[in-house]
Amino acid sequence: MRAISAFGPMSISHVAKTTDLPRQTVSRILFFLQDLGYVTRRPNDKRFSLTEYALALTSGAARDTWVSRIAVPAMETLCRDVLWPVALAEPRIPSMEILWDTNDISPLVIKPAPIGLKFPLLTSISGRTYLAFCAPEQRETMIDAVLTESPDALDGIDLSRELLLGQLDEIAEQGFYCGHMPHKAHSSLAAPVFDRSGVRAVVDIRFPLRSLSPNEATARLAEPVTTCAGLISETLRLEQRPG
Repeated sequence: MRAISAFGPMSISHVAKTTDLPRQTVSRILFFLQDLGYVTRRPNDKRFSLTEYALALTSGAARDTWVSRIAVPAMETLCRDVLWPVALAEPRIPSMEILWDTNDISPLVIKPAPIGLKFPLLTSISGRTYLAFCAPEQRETMIDAVLTESPDALDGIDLSRELLLGQLDEIAEQGFYCGHMPHKAHSSLAAPVFDRSGVRAVVDIRFPLRSLSPNEATARLAEPVTTCAGLISETLRLEQRPG
């Protein structure tokens, strides 16, 4: 279920390859999950995707486990230091979904981004930050999944797939991302959170462009955001250490 959540609709063979499980085992599990209502098989291409029922359960479980224990304290400390609202998001192809936010303690919330809010993966600061720190094969697979689900995802922003890949490489080298998406009155600065398997989520700070330019935000917020994301990552990895 986590593989399908990360990569989007997947065939039995793709799930088997991604999870390193036998194809027969994967087939049996997927059809069992379908009977339980957690996945559905698309009639046009026979690929499996998560149902809303499954997504609601996994989001709730995440908020009750590592998010509440590890991420929330670090995010609240960051929010009190910088005042701007802080959010944590994970991919839900073709979108990113907010797992937690600090809207309730930030004095500078102008347009709330509540828990459960979904926004485009390819055309958001957080989404591109997540993609930038994926392994190359995972990155390509996720972009393919988004464009399959939403073929017009890159339309209207004057950015080809090749230019997007180049931008993702630059973000990975920089360690965070702050920019200005076309036709948006707000922006954000985002940094990746890692567990022992790779990039897990993204921490970001959202602000209106009339208050901060991307350059000003980078100067003021890059260090505290990356420090917060690094602290969450370190704790996650320690918890996952064998023994």
